[in-house]
Amino acid sequence: MVKKRKTSPILVLALVLLAIAIILGIYTNAPAIQDKSCITDEDCIVFGETGDCNCGCFNKDYQAWTPGGKCFCAAPISCKCVNGICEGVFEVSSFEDCVKAGNPIMESYPPKCKHGDEIFVEDSCQYEKDENIFVLTISDAKKIAFDSECGDKFKDTYICNEFTGTYWIDLDIEKTGCNPACVVNVETREAEVNWRCTGLIE
Repeated sequence: MVKKRKTSPILVLALVLLAIAIILGIYTNAPAIQDKSCITDEDCIVFGETGDCNCGCFNKDYQAWTPGGKCFCAAPISCKCVNGICEGVFEVSSFEDCVKAGNPIMESYPPKCKHGDEIFVEDSCQYEKDENIFVLTISDAKKIAFDSECGDKFKDTYICNEFTGTYWIDLDIEKTGCNPACVVNVETREAEVNWRCTGLIE
Protein backbone atom coordinates (compact mmCIF):
# COMPACT_ATOMS: atom_id res chain seq x y z
CA MET A 1 0.00 0.00 0.00
CA VAL A 2 1.28 3.46 -0.98
CA LYS A 3 1.00 6.01 1.76
CA LYS A 4 -0.34 9.42 0.79
CA ARG A 5 2.06 12.20 1.63
CA LYS A 6 0.41 14.90 3.71
CA THR A 7 0.91 18.47 2.56
CA SER A 8 2.29 20.69 5.26
CA PRO A 9 -0.15 23.47 6.34
CA ILE A 10 2.82 25.83 6.49
CA LEU A 11 3.68 25.06 2.86
CA VAL A 12 0.08 25.66 1.76
CA LEU A 13 0.01 28.98 3.59
CA ALA A 14 3.32 30.00 2.02
CA LEU A 15 2.04 29.17 -1.48
CA VAL A 16 -1.15 31.16 -0.89
CA LEU A 17 0.79 34.17 0.33
CA LEU A 18 3.15 33.92 -2.64
CA ALA A 19 0.22 33.81 -5.06
CA ILE A 20 -1.35 36.88 -3.44
CA ALA A 21 1.96 38.75 -3.61
CA ILE A 22 2.35 37.94 -7.31
CA ILE A 23 -1.20 39.05 -8.10
CA LEU A 24 -0.80 42.29 -6.17
CA GLY A 25 2.50 42.94 -7.88
CA ILE A 26 0.96 42.49 -11.31
CA TYR A 27 -1.91 44.86 -10.64
CA THR A 28 0.31 47.39 -8.88
CA ASN A 29 2.70 47.61 -11.80
CA ALA A 30 0.03 47.46 -14.50
CA PRO A 31 -0.80 50.81 -16.08
CA ALA A 32 -3.99 52.38 -14.80
CA ILE A 33 -6.95 52.70 -17.11
CA GLN A 34 -6.51 56.13 -18.64
CA ASP A 35 -9.58 58.33 -18.42
CA LYS A 36 -9.38 60.61 -21.43
CA SER A 37 -13.13 60.94 -21.94
CA CYS A 38 -14.60 64.43 -22.33
CA ILE A 39 -17.57 66.43 -23.53
CA THR A 40 -16.06 69.92 -23.73
CA ASP A 41 -12.52 71.36 -23.72
CA GLU A 42 -13.02 72.36 -20.08
CA ASP A 43 -13.14 68.66 -19.12
CA CYS A 44 -9.49 68.19 -20.14
CA ILE A 45 -6.33 69.28 -18.33
CA VAL A 46 -2.61 68.54 -18.61
CA PHE A 47 -1.24 65.94 -16.18
CA GLY A 48 2.49 65.63 -15.53
CA GLU A 49 5.51 67.28 -17.08
CA THR A 50 7.87 66.56 -19.95
CA GLY A 51 9.90 63.54 -18.84
CA ASP A 52 7.09 61.80 -16.95
CA CYS A 53 6.14 58.54 -18.65
CA ASN A 54 2.44 59.20 -18.24
CA CYS A 55 2.24 62.90 -19.10
CA GLY A 56 -0.55 64.12 -21.35
CA CYS A 57 -4.17 65.21 -21.38
CA PHE A 58 -6.75 63.49 -19.18
CA ASN A 59 -10.18 64.18 -17.75
CA LYS A 60 -9.88 66.76 -14.95
CA ASP A 61 -11.56 64.33 -12.50
CA TYR A 62 -9.10 61.50 -13.23
CA GLN A 63 -8.01 60.31 -9.78
CA ALA A 64 -5.75 57.35 -10.62
CA TRP A 65 -3.06 59.27 -12.53
CA THR A 66 0.58 58.71 -11.55
CA PRO A 67 3.77 60.08 -13.17
CA GLY A 68 4.89 56.54 -14.06
CA GLY A 69 8.61 57.06 -13.59
CA LYS A 70 11.04 58.90 -15.85
CA CYS A 71 11.14 58.45 -19.60
CA PHE A 72 10.62 60.49 -22.75
CA CYS A 73 7.22 62.16 -22.84
CA ALA A 74 6.53 65.60 -24.28
CA ALA A 75 3.86 67.34 -22.22
CA PRO A 76 1.37 69.35 -24.28
CA ILE A 77 0.87 73.09 -23.85
CA SER A 78 -2.86 72.66 -23.32
CA CYS A 79 -5.73 70.27 -24.05
CA LYS A 80 -8.88 70.12 -26.13
CA CYS A 81 -11.74 67.67 -26.51
CA VAL A 82 -11.76 65.95 -29.91
CA ASN A 83 -14.54 63.46 -30.64
CA GLY A 84 -15.00 62.77 -26.92
CA ILE A 85 -11.28 62.22 -26.23
CA CYS A 86 -8.85 64.61 -24.50
CA GLU A 87 -6.09 65.48 -26.97
CA GLY A 88 -2.93 67.50 -26.41
CA VAL A 89 -2.15 70.83 -28.07
CA PHE A 90 1.58 71.10 -28.70
CA GLU A 91 1.82 74.45 -30.46
CA VAL A 92 0.05 77.78 -30.12
CA SER A 93 -1.70 78.70 -33.35
CA SER A 94 -4.81 80.56 -32.20
CA PHE A 95 -6.16 82.90 -29.54
CA GLU A 96 -7.77 79.97 -27.75
CA ASP A 97 -4.49 78.01 -27.70
CA CYS A 98 -2.68 81.06 -26.37
CA VAL A 99 -5.14 81.49 -23.49
CA LYS A 100 -5.11 77.76 -22.61
CA ALA A 101 -1.32 77.85 -22.49
CA GLY A 102 -1.61 80.31 -19.58
CA ASN A 103 -0.53 83.46 -21.41
CA PRO A 104 -1.86 86.86 -20.30
CA ILE A 105 -4.83 88.48 -22.05
CA MET A 106 -4.41 92.12 -22.99
CA GLU A 107 -7.05 94.68 -22.07
CA SER A 108 -8.54 95.36 -25.48
CA TYR A 109 -11.61 94.53 -27.55
CA PRO A 110 -11.38 92.16 -29.23
CA PRO A 111 -9.07 90.64 -26.61
CA LYS A 112 -5.46 89.89 -27.53
CA CYS A 113 -3.14 87.22 -26.14
CA LYS A 114 0.67 87.26 -26.37
CA HIS A 115 2.73 84.07 -26.65
CA GLY A 116 6.43 84.81 -26.98
CA ASP A 117 6.76 87.29 -29.83
CA GLU A 118 3.38 86.39 -31.32
CA ILE A 119 0.09 88.15 -30.64
CA PHE A 120 -3.23 86.38 -31.26
CA VAL A 121 -6.57 88.19 -31.53
CA GLU A 122 -9.88 86.55 -30.70
CA ASP A 123 -12.22 86.03 -33.66
CA SER A 124 -14.73 88.84 -33.95
CA CYS A 125 -17.40 90.15 -36.30
CA GLN A 126 -17.52 93.82 -37.30
CA TYR A 127 -20.44 95.72 -38.72
CA GLU A 128 -20.43 99.29 -40.01
CA LYS A 129 -23.64 101.33 -39.91
CA ASP A 130 -24.05 105.11 -40.22
CA GLU A 131 -20.34 105.65 -39.57
CA ASN A 132 -20.56 103.52 -36.44
CA ILE A 133 -18.59 100.31 -36.05
CA PHE A 134 -20.05 97.49 -33.96
CA VAL A 135 -17.75 94.65 -32.84
CA LEU A 136 -18.67 91.33 -31.22
CA THR A 137 -16.29 88.48 -30.36
CA ILE A 138 -17.26 84.86 -30.94
CA SER A 139 -17.09 84.08 -27.21
CA ASP A 140 -19.51 86.93 -26.44
CA ALA A 141 -21.73 85.84 -29.33
CA LYS A 142 -21.95 82.34 -27.87
CA LYS A 143 -22.82 83.78 -24.45
CA ILE A 144 -25.67 85.75 -26.03
CA ALA A 145 -26.79 82.65 -27.93
CA PHE A 146 -26.68 80.53 -24.78
CA ASP A 147 -29.07 82.90 -23.00
CA SER A 148 -31.48 82.89 -25.94
CA GLU A 149 -33.71 80.28 -27.56
CA CYS A 150 -30.59 78.87 -29.26
CA GLY A 151 -29.37 77.17 -26.09
CA ASP A 152 -25.92 75.58 -25.86
CA LYS A 153 -25.86 72.99 -28.64
CA PHE A 154 -23.17 74.74 -30.68
CA LYS A 155 -21.06 73.17 -33.39
CA ASP A 156 -17.49 74.36 -33.95
CA THR A 157 -18.44 76.01 -37.25
CA TYR A 158 -19.62 79.60 -37.61
CA ILE A 159 -19.38 82.54 -40.01
CA CYS A 160 -19.56 86.31 -39.73
CA ASN A 161 -21.78 88.08 -42.26
CA GLU A 162 -20.35 91.60 -42.32
CA PHE A 163 -23.06 92.81 -44.72
CA THR A 164 -25.92 91.98 -42.34
CA GLY A 165 -23.92 92.34 -39.13
CA THR A 166 -24.70 88.85 -37.89
CA TYR A 167 -22.90 85.79 -36.56
CA TRP A 168 -24.22 82.46 -37.87
CA ILE A 169 -23.32 79.71 -35.40
CA ASP A 170 -24.23 76.21 -36.55
CA LEU A 171 -26.37 74.27 -34.07
CA ASP A 172 -26.24 70.56 -33.31
CA ILE A 173 -30.02 70.08 -33.45
CA GLU A 174 -31.68 67.46 -35.62
CA LYS A 175 -34.76 68.38 -37.64
CA THR A 176 -35.62 66.72 -40.94
CA GLY A 177 -34.72 68.88 -43.91
CA CYS A 178 -33.15 71.60 -41.77
CA ASN A 179 -29.68 72.91 -41.02
CA PRO A 180 -30.26 75.17 -38.00
CA ALA A 181 -28.03 78.06 -36.97
CA CYS A 182 -28.14 80.60 -34.20
CA VAL A 183 -28.13 84.10 -35.70
CA VAL A 184 -26.62 86.71 -33.36
CA ASN A 185 -27.05 90.37 -34.24
CA VAL A 186 -23.77 92.26 -33.73
CA GLU A 187 -25.50 95.62 -33.22
CA THR A 188 -28.47 94.70 -31.01
CA ARG A 189 -26.79 91.65 -29.42
CA GLU A 190 -29.94 89.60 -29.77
CA ALA A 191 -30.11 86.00 -31.00
CA GLU A 192 -32.64 83.69 -32.62
CA VAL A 193 -32.71 80.31 -34.35
CA ASN A 194 -32.84 80.21 -38.14
CA TRP A 195 -33.82 76.67 -39.10
CA ARG A 196 -32.71 77.00 -42.74
CA CYS A 197 -35.16 74.31 -43.85
CA THR A 198 -35.74 73.12 -47.40
CA GLY A 199 -38.89 71.50 -48.79
CA LEU A 200 -42.14 70.95 -46.93
CA ILE A 201 -41.79 70.51 -43.18
CA GLU A 202 -44.63 68.95 -41.23
